[in-house]
Amino acid sequence: MGSGAGDSRLEPRNDYFAAMPPIDPNPPPGVRGRTGFYSWNLQRRHGPQWTEKWIDLILRRLDDWGLNTIGNWSDVNLWDRHKKAYVVQLRGWGMETGFLGMPDVFSGEFPKIVDKAAAEQCAPRKNDPYLIGYFVANEPPWPGRESLVVDIILDRPPTATQREAKRFLAAGDTPERRKQFLYRAFDRYLEVINAAIRRHDPNHLNLGLRFGGGVPPAEMLRASKAFDVYSLNVYSTVVSRAVLDEIHAATGRPILIGEFHFGVPARGLAAGLVQVRDQVERGVAYRYYVEQAASHPAFIGTSWFQWVDQPVTGRMDGENYNIGLVDVTDRPYTELIEAMKTTHRRLQSVHSGKTPPFDQKSRPQ
Repeated sequence: MGSGAGDSRLEPRNDYFAAMPPIDPNPPPGVRGRTGFYSWNLQRRHGPQWTEKWIDLILRRLDDWGLNTIGNWSDVNLWDRHKKAYVVQLRGWGMETGFLGMPDVFSGEFPKIVDKAAAEQCAPRKNDPYLIGYFVANEPPWPGRESLVVDIILDRPPTATQREAKRFLAAGDTPERRKQFLYRAFDRYLEVINAAIRRHDPNHLNLGLRFGGGVPPAEMLRASKAFDVYSLNVYSTVVSRAVLDEIHAATGRPILIGEFHFGVPARGLAAGLVQVRDQVERGVAYRYYVEQAASHPAFIGTSWFQWVDQPVTGRMDGENYNIGLVDVTDRPYTELIEAMKTTHRRLQSVHSGKTPPFDQKSRPQ
């Protein structure tokens, strides 16, 4: 969660808005120049010390609502208050710019790049007792598209990974061998990154890759044994128990749900990736999803995405979803919040098997 909250592009779309947020001469971390509308509302609500007051209010809300962790993509100011456990998304080793997410892992520069990124992000937090651990990456795009990734590697200018691919495929260029090569590269990717994280922070968990929903190829599941936790994002009405069973059987790791949400097409906003009927049904959907997942013995938690609604005119990539716990004026969606509080009081009992999970499905639109 952040005070920017995925703000909309403001310029050069000035004529979209009746008024523009002010330019902040001393913006807080994460806010660039002109404040967004959510931040502007926070300023008007809390006054000159709005950042400190907003952080204090968030921490009190987290306690009151039964939320025990500051989720992924959140404001560093919340982490550094040392009032609540948090998780960190690592970046900087080329997944964003590589071959459909796969960096040049056989390059002599790759270990240096990874070590520098791990040193900068992990070493300063290695003794923080409020840090749970690190996500290595987010939703790798190559599972099921291995041959396409190899095409990209072969078609690009020469690299160390391209040389390795040509050498490997010289014995036969088939879809199966392409897949074998890519997972050799993936093993190298994890070996270098995991070692660097452990070298610069031996004290916290490696939370894995935040896979997209479903079960990835068997090779990727086997490689995931290198993590302390298997993480996946599941946008659905329920997390498939069969999927959880298969993942746990293959990896032996506890399972964390990194993202999910429910939304309603209202207030000029789209519903998000999973739509329900109204605000009451958002609460019903939350209870069913979380308690059904919690009833699995390998489950260790879920993380809602996201704290505040996206802007009605769309964030930087155009998303404008009603998926917040609060709206753009910082008012909670009380129906959802009350349902969350009810479920959170039950979770330990549900997970231990003493209480059956909530079994009422939400009504669709």
